[in-house]
Formats: sequence, C-alpha cells, structure tokens
Amino acid sequence: MVDVSIIKGRDQHLKDCVEALFDSEIGKVYFSSQERAETFLREGLTKGELFVAVDEHGSCVGYIWFSLEGAFYKFPYVLNVAVRSDSRMRGVGERLLSFFEKEGFKNSSKLFLLVSDFNLGAKQFYEQRGYKEVGVIPDLIKEGISEHIMMKSKEKIG
Repeated sequence: MVDVSIIKGRDQHLKDCVEALFDSEIGKVYFSSQERAETFLREGLTKGELFVAVDEHGSCVGYIWFSLEGAFYKFPYVLNVAVRSDSRMRGVGERLLSFFEKEGFKNSSKLFLLVSDFNLGAKQFYEQRGYKEVGVIPDLIKEGISEHIMMKSKEKIG
C-alpha cells in the first residue's frame, strides 16, 4: 500500500496524469495520442474537477476527475480515473475512489460512473466497492463499445 495524499490537480501534475491515462485501458482505446489525452485532462484542471494522488515525494501517481453534478445535473459522476502503471495494485485507485465518495455523498444519495465493456478489471473493482450496474449504453463514445452505467447508493444508517 502506497501512502498518498489527495489534492486538487495543478498544471505541474498534467504530465504525470497524461502518462497514467495514456497507459491505461481507456487511454489505449479512446486516445490516439498523448496530445489528445493532454487536451482532455487540461479541461478537468481548468474546471477544478481533477484531483491527484501524490506520494511522499510529491509525485503524482494517479488522478480522478469528477463533477459533483455531472450525472443528470444532480448526482456526482466520475468522468475518468487512472493510476500510473508503477503504482497500480497498491491502493491508489481505492484512495481516489474513496475521496470521490466522501465528497459525493456529502450532498447526494447516489453516485455514478461509466465503465467500458472491455475494461473488466475496472468493472470488478467498482462492483467490489458497492457499485451496481443499472444500465448499458451501446456505442456511446466509440462504435462497437458499450458503456455500463454504474451506481452506488448511500447506505442508510439506523
């Protein structure tokens, strides 16, 4: 388990975020160049919606981009998450997702994200953390690829 802090992303983190995205399952399918990945992620930085996981040396090892009103203009929605290949399987993704959930559940009872049909490891990761598939959208982003709509509901206490 790597020790990380989650902070708001800044321009200095962009290069590491691009590397994490471009070397991910999503990056390999949806981004034909690092320039396209950089343009995509720069939007998240500009909107203040991109948060990064930094290690004890201040290096960015992953990120999560979410909007608190991104799903149906009401519910928190993860647009994208990626972890650098040298930091995968070390709890970084879980820390990023926990950060999103903490922020998202402050004012909402449901959280949303999409998982591409080819990204089975990610789908399993989300299911293990309480996300349920609530629908499928074929050909949403790219012809021949379906996006699985995943939702997590806030657990009722008492």
